[in-house]
Amino acid sequence: MCKTPAVTIPGFMLLVFAFATGSVVGSFVALVADRWPRGEDWVSARSHCQSCGQQLRPAQMIPLVSFAMQSGRCGWCGVALPADLWLGELGGGVVAALALNCGENPSAIAALAAFGWTLLLLALLDARHLWLPDAVTLPLCLAGLASAAVLPALALPDRMIGAAVGFASLELLRRAFRLLRGREGLGGGDPKLLAAIGAWLGAPALPMIVLCAALLGLGWAGILMIRKAGIDGTTPLPLGTLLAIAAVCAIPLLYPSVH
Repeated sequence: MCKTPAVTIPGFMLLVFAFATGSVVGSFVALVADRWPRGEDWVSARSHCQSCGQQLRPAQMIPLVSFAMQSGRCGWCGVALPADLWLGELGGGVVAALALNCGENPSAIAALAAFGWTLLLLALLDARHLWLPDAVTLPLCLAGLASAAVLPALALPDRMIGAAVGFASLELLRRAFRLLRGREGLGGGDPKLLAAIGAWLGAPALPMIVLCAALLGLGWAGILMIRKAGIDGTTPLPLGTLLAIAAVCAIPLLYPSVH
């Protein structure tokens, strides 16, 4: 478990800087999650309101601050902005802070941050589009195996076992559900995401992560019921989003901090 570091002014300022930097990355991640499924340019196109098309000024793109100052609405047309924006910015900042606290050296910090930010992208994509693209999950799995070089707390064989167990467990469940019920109960990307999580965090962490994801799913379903969103046994829930959130929460439990 991550040790709580002694609070010092330089340490606090470094944590604030990490959070601010991470929120900028999170803003970009949210932009990619918003534009990629629609086939829009997310590399060079200027940021703009999806409703009125007005390009945003720099003062309107300060992570979290601009959203709060504008009361969550476009400064031009007044349309409510998607919650994905501030959730992505907040999530990016939290990931950066966790990586800083749990990474033993710059390489480890960078690896954990990249892992968390990629999970953030997948969480946003799955929450809105129920989509976990192979172009993200498969490289994330390979990166998890390669991260043994900078995160030696988990050896490569353990990471390989984690990836295999993660994929096999959900893939078998997916196939069994389809055989018994005659319809899909899990998306094809969910087993690949759990394989990637297993490659980063190891097989022993997977039961805890799946349990946390299930509890989050119950909470999600409860919210939908309270909002009278018409939930029933066939209502799809973004399991990938729930797994990604649970995996990020597990990072400080599995990578001890030396700070």
